[in-house]
Amino acid sequence: MIFHRASRNLTRRQFTALSTFGFLNLMAASAGATISLPDLVTPPRSMKLGTTFSQLQCWYLGLDYRETFQAICDLGFKQLRLCAYWHELQPQANQFDFSKIDWLLDESHRRGIQVVLAVGMKAPRYPEFHFPDWMRAKYDTTSARVLDRDPAIADLTLKMLDRVVSHAKTAPAIRYWQVENEPFTTLEITHGRSLSEKFVRQEVKLVRSRAQAGQKILLTNAITLPDGQGQEDDQAFRASLWLADAIGFNVYTKVPQGASQAYLEAQPSYWKKLKDWRSQLRRWGKESWIAEAQAEPWEANELVPVSRLEYPSSSPLQATSIVDRVQEIGFDPVMLWGCEYWYWQRKQGRDQWWLAMQQLLSL
Repeated sequence: MIFHRASRNLTRRQFTALSTFGFLNLMAASAGATISLPDLVTPPRSMKLGTTFSQLQCWYLGLDYRETFQAICDLGFKQLRLCAYWHELQPQANQFDFSKIDWLLDESHRRGIQVVLAVGMKAPRYPEFHFPDWMRAKYDTTSARVLDRDPAIADLTLKMLDRVVSHAKTAPAIRYWQVENEPFTTLEITHGRSLSEKFVRQEVKLVRSRAQAGQKILLTNAITLPDGQGQEDDQAFRASLWLADAIGFNVYTKVPQGASQAYLEAQPSYWKKLKDWRSQLRRWGKESWIAEAQAEPWEANELVPVSRLEYPSSSPLQATSIVDRVQEIGFDPVMLWGCEYWYWQRKQGRDQWWLAMQQLLSL
């Protein structure tokens, strides 16, 4: 696998030269001499690799979140995105519980890991909108609509956000606040629910007013398969430009087409769109992130695809290819998506994903 990755970065001429030098070195060694090898291989990555950790995904997979988090940290990540889930933080209307997020932030700091903390009503992982039971019982949180148009939901969200940021802002590990997750995107997984640009602007203003000096704002957006030509994507990108210090894109290159056995795959125009957005971000002086780089399967009708060893939608080689592609475009950092899945596979005695990610981080 190491040889395969190195050879992909060589031209045919360089590969021939490398093979020739290898043969000559072998011959020279037999005579007690050596030949210096020219610098033909691409240098190590200059960009940061991170990942998103979700204690909720650990629960779906039957994993202990503390054990899993420590194992993920041991891989060597220096940047992580953590999730402040509303249903965990405020289990009762007048009760907050910060124990889980505090532990994750403390452990990150202890290990010297920089953190992006995702806050708001919409956070990574299913079901996207993470309302507490007491809210779902009292308000309509499920209908397909712009949810902040309900004044009660909007008000409660801002109050929760104020409390969470005020509590966590002094955590030394926090470098960025991600306000909502793909807030302007209406996906099938969200059942038609979304947030307005006006409300997200209020949230960003609130977070900036509470955050510590030097802490930045990240907003995330989707890019539509297969061609990256979704009108909603461009609208979300333009809205994010005015609000955030950093903009991250969620890059998935092979996903099921509805409930069918067919898949949507990234076409050349998909990558062209990412290049165009990267160029605009450079002109605006904004940081350009890949907030989610697909590194776990996404299969039809499966919340967590674990029934098979391999799936068509993702593999370690596909994940590595995505990292290579977005690095070439100039995105930095790149946050891999699926660390809980890698650890679950490892717990089953299947180390392919784990070893592949170890190698990726070592380059």
